[in-house]
Amino acid sequence: MEAKNRFLILLLQGESFAIPIASLLEITVPRNIQKDQKLSEIFEGKLDYRGKLIPVVNLKKILKLTGNPGGSLIVVKSSKGVLGLLVDAAKELLETAQRPVPMPRGVLNPS
Repeated sequence: MEAKNRFLILLLQGESFAIPIASLLEITVPRNIQKDQKLSEIFEGKLDYRGKLIPVVNLKKILKLTGNPGGSLIVVKSSKGVLGLLVDAAKELLETAQRPVPMPRGVLNPS
């Protein structure tokens, strides 16, 4: 039997994007995001997540899309720690036997 890969499908301005479900910690509504001038422009600020401040990224800025930050907050764990992602909506869960295309190194590295 083939191993299944599970993904969360996100919406940004009507376009669908996927993240591995293994990275997902929580889907919620963004509240009380604190601006931080020390963060680069792709960040909306910081957010208290279970007693710890985490950075919140506006995915529209990374992908050079226009419009307001999304109304859904996806909290994910990465190799660098916990991170909040602003998206328009979390659409669905997808389970597939297909392997994802590898992400080139440094694509999501804000530096």
